[in-house]
Amino acid sequence: MGHNRLGNLPHTHRWKEVIALLENDAEISELTDASFYASLTALKRVPSDRGFLGVLNQIVELATVSREKDIAGALNQAGFNSEAQASSIGFLSVIATQLTDKINQTYPRSDVGKIARDAFLEALTKQVLSKTGTLFGGTENAKTLTVPFRGDRFKVLMHEFYAGFTSRYLSYYLSRELPHHVGSGKRFSNIDEHSEFNKQFDLYCRQTVRIVDEFTPGWIGKAIYKKEADSKAVGRYAYAAFKKLTEEFQRSGPEE
Repeated sequence: MGHNRLGNLPHTHRWKEVIALLENDAEISELTDASFYASLTALKRVPSDRGFLGVLNQIVELATVSREKDIAGALNQAGFNSEAQASSIGFLSVIATQLTDKINQTYPRSDVGKIARDAFLEALTKQVLSKTGTLFGGTENAKTLTVPFRGDRFKVLMHEFYAGFTSRYLSYYLSRELPHHVGSGKRFSNIDEHSEFNKQFDLYCRQTVRIVDEFTPGWIGKAIYKKEADSKAVGRYAYAAFKKLTEEFQRSGPEE
């Protein structure tokens, strides 16, 4: 548990089906569904991956801190250097450093954790930027910088996190195969068609992860309020969230 290394494209019958679809000019919807089913077994292991849980625990920790009266003090107590409160870029930098150090030192073999880290940092950067307008220059207070972890903004943040993670995870293998299918007489005649497929693949993931949009902020908010947001509770939440997510993929995909 916690050592999910993704490696090269698996030689399972599911992935062979994906390659066959690519070679036979299949629709994007067919390819995304097939990619999901090829990744399903591994996707179900995500909630037990220690690297993924490390990222999720940090998200919950920041959500907890954002609800404190003295947010700046709570950030420091949680291990975030006070310099992180000086600007948007500083805030994001210290979170990125802490996450990277934690994954490298504690979960060094978790590729899943690294995918989760990148998805979270991208989602957080978008939300901070939408609130402050810039990542550089000026100063921001701790309350402003932690807005993405409260209320409706938290719902948006977590949607972006799950969408980014799922898209990255499902395309982890596929991205190794797609370049072999670009060119004259192939599935994608040019790089623009290849790029369009990636956009549609991402959109498919975004639409599917909406299943956890309401569940996530409600669960985390309740756990924080009851002071029950410990690592064991986060693990239970992760299992429930991915159960909903995989069931939604199966519901919206083709019947077996």
